[in-house]
Amino acid sequence: MGTRSSLTDRFRQLRWKLTLSYTGVTVGALLTVELVLLGAVSIGLVILVNSGFLPTLLIETASIYAPALRPYLAQSPPNQEGIAIWLERVGTSTSKIIPLTFEATDEMLVVGSDERLHGAWPPDLLGSNRIGQPLDFGAIPGLADPVQAALAGETDPKELYTIVRADNRVIMAVPIRDADNEQVLGVLVGIGQGPTIKTLLGDLVPILGISLLFFTIVAGLVGTGFGFLAARGLVQRFDTLAEATLAWSQGDFSAFVDDPSGDELGQLSHRLNRMAEQLEHLMETRRELAVLEERNRLARDLHDSVKQQAFAAAGQLDAVQTLLERDPKAAAGHVAEAIHLIDELRRELAGILRELRPAALKGEGLVATLREYSSGWSRRAGITARVHVQGERAQGERSLSLEVEQTLFRIVQEALSNVARHSQAKRVEILLAYGADGISLTVDDDGQGFVVDGEHKGLGLRSMHERVGSLGGTLAVESAPGKGTRLSCTVPVDSSREVGEGGSDG
Repeated sequence: MGTRSSLTDRFRQLRWKLTLSYTGVTVGALLTVELVLLGAVSIGLVILVNSGFLPTLLIETASIYAPALRPYLAQSPPNQEGIAIWLERVGTSTSKIIPLTFEATDEMLVVGSDERLHGAWPPDLLGSNRIGQPLDFGAIPGLADPVQAALAGETDPKELYTIVRADNRVIMAVPIRDADNEQVLGVLVGIGQGPTIKTLLGDLVPILGISLLFFTIVAGLVGTGFGFLAARGLVQRFDTLAEATLAWSQGDFSAFVDDPSGDELGQLSHRLNRMAEQLEHLMETRRELAVLEERNRLARDLHDSVKQQAFAAAGQLDAVQTLLERDPKAAAGHVAEAIHLIDELRRELAGILRELRPAALKGEGLVATLREYSSGWSRRAGITARVHVQGERAQGERSLSLEVEQTLFRIVQEALSNVARHSQAKRVEILLAYGADGISLTVDDDGQGFVVDGEHKGLGLRSMHERVGSLGGTLAVESAPGKGTRLSCTVPVDSSREVGEGGSDG
């Protein structure tokens, strides 16, 4: 039961549906051709049988051999014994000189110019006592017209045969002339069962049937093989599209469908790539709006809590300044209260900073997050990606502000997305270098590159320029056709410092 279910599920797959459809179309087309061919052959046979072409052809063929009777008819009286021997040899031969029919035997008569019967096959065709006697034309219906036409010297083959429709018999008369071709010495008469559509098709149908079976099997196998190969490529394209859409559904819009074909599926992939790119920038815009909203919330929180505690601590210190000389004990109490308020203020700031750390970077740090993200991207895009870290304290990662970590992470995301969409690269190198004056990020690929004209209208590069510019850094793009692309950005050290040492507690 399980095997049957598995087999049924397999044939429900698109690959097998397409394969079977190719097979059906191939076999159906071949059957159609065979049926059309059979119909054409049948029509041709009908025309051939009814046109008199076959009797005419047979008369012309027999005319080649009939002169062999000339020596016997030229004698006076005609040599009936020689004629009888010739007719016996011809009548018993397996290769008929006059192939009137598809049957095993033919009937033949030899008539002299005086309309006397000088030979017959089989010998008792008209009775042996008729040899040498005038021919009884009434003994065989339809015999008179072609024989008399031949004796009269008629040369048109159409006038030398008669088809007796009652029993489909064909009577042909072949004139036998003298050596000078001036006088008719006699007539060779052939009588046989004429060909019919039934007999002709009876010979052709088995041949067509065998060829139909053979070609159907071969066409079925060829159609199945071609269909499987064609469907395989199509299904792989659908699988690639499905993987990309799965990544998009999980919020990873860097996945790219690489389908350069110009058919409908390729156009769909191109439009979906554009949609993913637009959705990515839309999400980025929403994140920026969320950041603005969060900043407003933090401003309110800072105003309601941190600012009030700072004012309270400042008030305590003012009291200390006033009481320090005349009442040191009371001043010490105010100092203790100010220290308590400042400690609460520090903890409040640390909590706010922990809330600000992005989910992607939370608890891992920039380097670990970049390595994890690039590994997943490499697996999806099929492009090798490696992350390198250089510089002082690179192993422990010097403290960076959350804004810088987020900016560098987003730049790597956008750069890898562009590599997957446009570069056709096989390798990407990501370098994060800590220096004395700042931190630099380089994304280098070996793709097809492009012409850098200084005016980048794409939202991705514009967004990266804006992010780095907001931190006081710089971003540069180096590329040329066939030379790959290098994206470099540098952020000053001042922008990479944490806001207060309390962030380390988070």
